[in-house]
Amino acid sequence: MRKLVLATAVPLALLLGACGQDVIASGVEDPATARSSSESPSASASPSDTSGDTSAAAKKSKSSPQATPALLDFSSTTVEGADFDGASLAGKPTVLWFWAPWCPTCRGQIPQVEQLAADFDGEVNVIGIGALDSAEAISDFAGDVDGVTHLEDVEGELWKRFAVTEQSSFVVLDADGTVTFEAGYGGTGDLDAEVRGLLG
Repeated sequence: MRKLVLATAVPLALLLGACGQDVIASGVEDPATARSSSESPSASASPSDTSGDTSAAAKKSKSSPQATPALLDFSSTTVEGADFDGASLAGKPTVLWFWAPWCPTCRGQIPQVEQLAADFDGEVNVIGIGALDSAEAISDFAGDVDGVTHLEDVEGELWKRFAVTEQSSFVVLDADGTVTFEAGYGGTGDLDAEVRGLLG
């Protein structure tokens, strides 16, 4: 009888252990939560451990790299086919221009966007995000816009990420990746002033 109990208990324990791993592996975590849970072991050291130099620890903490802002934690592809890491936008204000190739308003905004990119060259990221059409049509439109990095978003993943529902739209982020200004169809009159305000 003891052998029978043991024989059934061991597979049951293994099954329960495997289920726990599946739940963790398949769960969807918030990016910020995932980062905080994977911090270095030193973050979980005992509070009673005060043998280290606290001033040195504070300096080290200030010099360590900052976590990527949640909104900028994405990857994409430029219209030229190069990989693009959203984290590269952190540290500078960013203007995101969401457009569609067939949109006459978007085409009419090309001079404004080109001027914005020229006026704030090196100080502000200006990124076009083309969607709602084929990769070829997006690439063709992007070819008519100078001085701007364009991302191909055929599936609309970045549009969803930034809660954009219409073309043409602008989203302005500060250097920390926080949205400070949004403008929907045609509402771009304050765009330059908003960007200048972020530069102080």
